[in-house]
Amino acid sequence: MSLSDFDDLDAVFRIEGEPMQTHQGRSVTRLTVDGHTHFLKRFWLTPMQVFRRFVAQGMHELAMIDWLNTNNFTGPDVVARGADKTLGVWRRMMFLMRAGTDELPLERFCRKHPDRRDDVLVSLAQHTARLHDAGFYHRDYSERHLFVRGDNGGFSFRQIDLERAAVGPRREAKAAADVKTLSCSIADPELAGAIEGPFLTEYLGNRSTLDSSDSFRALFSNAVPTKSFE
Repeated sequence: MSLSDFDDLDAVFRIEGEPMQTHQGRSVTRLTVDGHTHFLKRFWLTPMQVFRRFVAQGMHELAMIDWLNTNNFTGPDVVARGADKTLGVWRRMMFLMRAGTDELPLERFCRKHPDRRDDVLVSLAQHTARLHDAGFYHRDYSERHLFVRGDNGGFSFRQIDLERAAVGPRREAKAAADVKTLSCSIADPELAGAIEGPFLTEYLGNRSTLDSSDSFRALFSNAVPTKSFE
């Protein structure tokens, strides 16, 4: 399979591949394209979609990916996209993402490189502060949605699964919920504790738009994670 196979939207919606997630109105499929692993997200209208507008969710996620990639952050690498309308209504859409190389979700990276854990948390805290200063909120900022790669002695971070993400006016309650979600998503108690300790201190020190560290700590203390990890 090659990238040219994704020029025809009808053909794209006939592709099978390895199902990762399938719901009424959307699916995620793993594929090998031009010898590399890719993930294909497809969204379509169904007769039962009265309250769940999956096509609109897909359009929103793609917009959030584009925002990250054009604002000096890193989202998924989208290599193909397509959509069509019927009577002015988006009927279906898709985008194809190339899998990253040499990167791991945060907790797995810290387990594999325990000697780099403290450094990666400092770098991630700075990265998260920049995201929130820019008015970007992931709203499911769990460790499995944060991929880490070591780059020339430093680190880079990729955000994935952005259907719930939002960009807009700064809202510190949303920022606190992102940090709380990150902490609660980590199974290792020591690593989770580091998020609420050194990570949070570094994050606060790098928030250029924050009025008060004390008020943010109060928000963080009372924040509810945006997803349950029980």
